[in-house]
Amino acid sequence: MIGRTAPSTLLLALFRGIGGFRDWQVWRLRPALRTYIFIVTCAAAALTLFAVIRAPVGVRDIATYLSLLGCGVIAIESTRTIKERKGTAGRDMQSVWYLAIAITLPPAYAFFAPIPLMAYHLWRVRRVFAYRRIFSNAAISLAYGAGSWAFHLIPASAAGAEPGSGLHVVSWTGLVAATGAVAWAINVAFVIIAIKLSDQKVRVRDLVGNRETASSDLIELSLAVSLSLVVAINPVLMVLAVPSVVLYRRYLMNAQFVAQARMDGKTGVLNADSWRHEADVEVFRAQRTHTPLALVMVGIDHFSSVTDTAGHDGADQVLRGIANVLTQNLQGAGIIGRVGTQEFAMLLPQAGQSEARRLAERVRDHIAGEPIAIEDGAHAGFVFRLTVSIGIAVLDHSKRALAELIGAADTALTVAKTTGRNRVCIVPDGSSQVL
Repeated sequence: MIGRTAPSTLLLALFRGIGGFRDWQVWRLRPALRTYIFIVTCAAAALTLFAVIRAPVGVRDIATYLSLLGCGVIAIESTRTIKERKGTAGRDMQSVWYLAIAITLPPAYAFFAPIPLMAYHLWRVRRVFAYRRIFSNAAISLAYGAGSWAFHLIPASAAGAEPGSGLHVVSWTGLVAATGAVAWAINVAFVIIAIKLSDQKVRVRDLVGNRETASSDLIELSLAVSLSLVVAINPVLMVLAVPSVVLYRRYLMNAQFVAQARMDGKTGVLNADSWRHEADVEVFRAQRTHTPLALVMVGIDHFSSVTDTAGHDGADQVLRGIANVLTQNLQGAGIIGRVGTQEFAMLLPQAGQSEARRLAERVRDHIAGEPIAIEDGAHAGFVFRLTVSIGIAVLDHSKRALAELIGAADTALTVAKTTGRNRVCIVPDGSSQVL
């Protein structure tokens, strides 16, 4: 009986595996992005295999390598139970161990290092699409493998396997820092290309990061250089670096949580509470300095049809698309937040009625003129042509508080929706004017 049922069981498992293969999220990506991910991953696999075949084998190198990987595992375990917020860029601090491997060991170890840590992360964490983790680690493998190869080509008089004394240790440390910076740049370049292939509207300036991101990158690089120096002197001392890396990783995650708690998880703009808090401050400042201020309320027309057609995931992508349009047109000159299921609010300091109207018309034309495509999910490929209705209110003697501004802008928005949609309505002094 067992012999007769075993083949059928194997066939059933095979068919299930094929079905699961076809359902992988990677097949729902754009063809150009999917091809790029495939090329980068295959290149990393081929170069890793080539480097491993040609690598010298030494007991000391293997022991150092396994010890550094063990430190990486400890770092993963120390923050494994802390959930990262969706839609944020993670910083796992693994580059600290990768740079130390790239500097103190032959290039083959740097090429191969991301593989066991990736497998361990997927096994223990399991919160990301596997293809994303695979691509990210392929990019890391190419970046730090190339950095290791370049560092080992530098003459021993300037670099070498160990830091010397005097000027040599200075040049050695400087070249280690340069190697880490180059590896970081290569890795970031791979990721930026992938993001641009996913969404061509994303600006490179936004992807590189802000001042806080740059500061975090510099701190991470300094930790990596310090660890490389310590391991080169005596690998046993690497245990001293683990607490620093773990604590800094926890600090970054906590700071990210504090920042993201203010944001709307679906759109990336301020949530309603945070927007009201910042808007209150701006309204008070405008009253104190007697400067103009305007409030623009944006409502998506017939948004329920998007949910009915593309489901909640598709609707979330549409919301992100609208939020991106608003952010691009605002250009940092105001405060934007999501204040309802399908409504956004833009507070414009130093803006009067005419400036608010020009911005509103620009936003309305932009959204009406550019369709929003569903990039992934079960409804990938769906395209929506949407319009928005907009209500505007300005700060004056009849509207002195934020609540009064919101009420007036809501009234204007209602008028815009009930008089045909896809239009702008202004309430300058208590009366509605449809434009």
